[in-house]
Amino acid sequence: IKSSRNFYHTSLIYITNIMSNNIEDTKSPVQEIKKAKNKQISPLRFTNPRSGSNYSINVPTPKKKLHLESNNENEEGEEGMIKLPNHRISRNIDDVLYHLGLSSKFPLEEMFSDTKFVIMGGSSERAKTVAHLVAKRLNVVVPVGMNLCPIGKTERFSLYKVGPVISVNHGMGMPSMSILLHEITKLLYHAKATNVIYIRCGTSGGLGIPAGTVVAATHGCNEKFEPFYEQYILGKLKSFDASFDNELAELAFKLAEENVDYDLQKVGCVLGRTMGTCDFYEGQGRVDGSLCDYTEEERKEWIQSAYDSGIRNIEMEAPLFASFCNRVNVKAILLNTVLLNRLEGDQVTATPEELKGMSANAQEVAVRVVIHKLLEYQENDENIFQ
Repeated sequence: IKSSRNFYHTSLIYITNIMSNNIEDTKSPVQEIKKAKNKQISPLRFTNPRSGSNYSINVPTPKKKLHLESNNENEEGEEGMIKLPNHRISRNIDDVLYHLGLSSKFPLEEMFSDTKFVIMGGSSERAKTVAHLVAKRLNVVVPVGMNLCPIGKTERFSLYKVGPVISVNHGMGMPSMSILLHEITKLLYHAKATNVIYIRCGTSGGLGIPAGTVVAATHGCNEKFEPFYEQYILGKLKSFDASFDNELAELAFKLAEENVDYDLQKVGCVLGRTMGTCDFYEGQGRVDGSLCDYTEEERKEWIQSAYDSGIRNIEMEAPLFASFCNRVNVKAILLNTVLLNRLEGDQVTATPEELKGMSANAQEVAVRVVIHKLLEYQENDENIFQ
């Protein structure tokens, strides 16, 4: 057992500390960057003083700068570190992250202290896809004979680490996502990661917008169209604010729609409220489930009321995601691709190839946000790991 743990430990450290000195300007088909003679490559060089990891990331230099007004003057915790509201959690006490297959006894600071972004999706396959997309777009070269593989156990969640990015799945629905959020936040607390941004990339049913459009959420709403997350705690109903960081939402919208950073294909994107429900069928007013105790007219009235209240898509995580991040003071952004217009029907009729392409839209916008923020750190002459 000891030998297995040592091998596992060594493998984790090796995979985490990927050396990228032999970086190639590799283009991904998803990237869709047009060839231009005047395009320059700007290397981002960062050093993690805790683990010794060196990152030299090549990304295209933006054609023009994107300026956004910032109204948020507060950093997350002391020196940007996550501060848990639960005083019972301490770095001096062993903390088992059961569903991730990790604990504070692992060298989490060496493995994850350089994390700046956590990109989350529903399925383990999506987490793997995003990890490989990030590796391509940041031009992180995996050593010959090696491959990106999940860290920890994979019965519930699959967690990948690529440079300053964690890609992990959260399962389906708010209960599953809540487990992941608790444990990934504790992981980053023990790792002493700073100024981390959470990004959820998912799929959803749209309201009044065409399939393939990405919704950058301004609020997560409950089934009553209210921007709050409600939860029973010790038998008492609690209500929490479910608003997202508007600056990040606006940034995602501009990077997708206005195409200001690179010669990238425009991604249809709108700003709007996202409703998260506790059920896929009746909770979302569908009429194609095994149970349906309402009429078609009642369904249409409810869906239209949601649209009139500013909701532009429906999924199963938004209010929990927003409220949790607000409570732990972590900036977050929610990006969902719309697979159909729920004002017109309930059935998803797109082909597997079409669904894959539409799902990639939210991931594409998320990666653009990551690259933009990394370039922003470089422009400000910041070592993002300090």
